[in-house]
Amino acid sequence: MLIENGVIVEVGEVNEVRSNADGAAVFDCADWYVSPGFVNAHEHLAASGGFPDPLLEPVYAHREQWQGRAGPGHYVIEWGRRDDEAGRFWIELRHLFGGTTTLGGGDAVAGLLKNAYYLDEPENEYRADTQIFPFPNATATFEEYSCPFGGPAPVEPLHSTGAPADIPFIPHIAEGVNCTAELEGQFFLDYVEANPGRRYSINHGVGLQTSDIERLGALDVTLVWSPRSNVALYNTTVDIPRALDSGARIAIGTDWSYSGSYNMLEEFRCADRIDNDAWGDRLSGIDYWRMATAEAAYAMGLEDVTGRLAPGYAADLIVYRKRTGNAYDDLLETRTADIAAGFVDGVLLTGHAPAFEPDQLPARCANRIGEHFVCADYSNYPFDHAELLAANTDAVPLFSTERQASCGVHR
Repeated sequence: MLIENGVIVEVGEVNEVRSNADGAAVFDCADWYVSPGFVNAHEHLAASGGFPDPLLEPVYAHREQWQGRAGPGHYVIEWGRRDDEAGRFWIELRHLFGGTTTLGGGDAVAGLLKNAYYLDEPENEYRADTQIFPFPNATATFEEYSCPFGGPAPVEPLHSTGAPADIPFIPHIAEGVNCTAELEGQFFLDYVEANPGRRYSINHGVGLQTSDIERLGALDVTLVWSPRSNVALYNTTVDIPRALDSGARIAIGTDWSYSGSYNMLEEFRCADRIDNDAWGDRLSGIDYWRMATAEAAYAMGLEDVTGRLAPGYAADLIVYRKRTGNAYDDLLETRTADIAAGFVDGVLLTGHAPAFEPDQLPARCANRIGEHFVCADYSNYPFDHAELLAANTDAVPLFSTERQASCGVHR
């Protein structure tokens, strides 16, 4: 694979590619897999630096209950934001070390991941409307409607970001299991059907009814699945095999650290556990890999930019350990220490130092966190490497799954 100026320009037989790459730096990955970096289609970056509330239980019927906006009688989950740049840098590093090279959601840090969100500024290259709740105060708004609801949708989603209508729209919909969540799903899909011509996706979709799951494919609405967060909060998740059988696209994302996975590798393992327990092992490693590459890129309108190893695509790559010869099955066993390197636009950003010869890494990769390295020019940030470490002693760790939310469904 030949990379020039951050873009893949050729993929082919090794000697042929080398003949067109006179003088190029060479990374020989013969004993490793090379994959597109993961596209994490659902993350709340600044709200992903803390551990789950120790009293977290999967007892909620709708998101507004754990948020404290659905009346008394529900335990409100404690969480906080990291609005300091060192905190957000650390969270992006956590995802980079876990194989992510593109992240859906705001609060980006310059110079690390690609970030797809809406901000009406010239430097915001990858634009997607990740407005969180287009049905605000849904419990009160839908109180007068019952389930099942038989008519055309009486309520349309509210667009509050000011984003143009020609960029992808990826809101939180049907986040719960009660009638309110069901109506959110039905009314949103009714709106999509009446307003075609835009890229639409749904984060969560737990409350989608069978009839609405079967509408996803026909309406070209991608379902962004966050399995750990779903079962940690609502004790269930979407029927993914049914959605796939009906022709829907499925992407995947971590949501946030307070109820979701710490990185995409952990999200794959949680998804696979749910699949084995609930659906009799219908899904496999290649399904999760597709959800985290081409399908997630499609959800964010980046299907011509990233998520594939092909000429013209960004060189957003990860290199991970080969175990059995099956790249997709091996993915389910991969830990952060098994990811040798992560590249964004052809630039080496993170990796595992023992995978390299001591003299192979450039000087900018001398910043170490244990056996891992960070390739960063800290002159671009209001902190240096030592200050980054000191500012995040109590944050979710980069490489451990300590105190991560449970993935088990309570029977």
